Amino acid sequence: MSMRSFLAFPISGALKERLKYILDDLRTTGADVKWVKPGNIHLTIKFLGELEESRIESIMSLLDQRCREFVPMTSYLSEIGAFPDLQHPRIVWAALDDSKKEIQGIVEVLRGDMIKFGVPQDEHPFKPHLTLGRVRSSAHLKNLIQAMHQITFVEKIEQKFDKIILYKSTLTPQGPIYNVLKEYEIGKNRIAS
Repeated sequence: MSMRSFLAFPISGALKERLKYILDDLRTTGADVKWVKPGNIHLTIKFLGELEESRIESIMSLLDQRCREFVPMTSYLSEIGAFPDLQHPRIVWAALDDSKKEIQGIVEVLRGDMIKFGVPQDEHPFKPHLTLGRVRSSAHLKNLIQAMHQITFVEKIEQKFDKIILYKSTLTPQGPIYNVLKEYEIGKNRIAS
């Protein structure tokens, strides 16, 4: 039996609360966007796709060891943006300050590890972001872009990255349902060098 799964950093309740206010603001623009439920927002490390249970068990064993080698880190929300860009938004996101590059380092290691399990390599370089919504049409797009430009982050909300979760993703007509398969603490029982 196979299951659809992905690796992600969970985010704190405080950050989800801040993002809920941002989503509420952006919804008032009337733009045709499929918004992500605040409870489902996370920082994706790697989408694994459909994998056999035996392969997922092997990945779990590797993650048990690998996550001990990493060091917990902290980041902050830094901006609201879009892929491919703000003039032509397809995916609306909140970016995290990645000045220290620790998140990038962990992601590169784990993405490299996943290739060994037959998971395809990513086409795009990693940019730490939290997906907020997917634009479905150009309706009220100008309002959305204008609202995104007005969001600022004067008050910094700290996000500690000290866990990695392997999620199972089940697609439903109401949207995806995420179930935790296993949670890994970063740096747990780490031997200081």
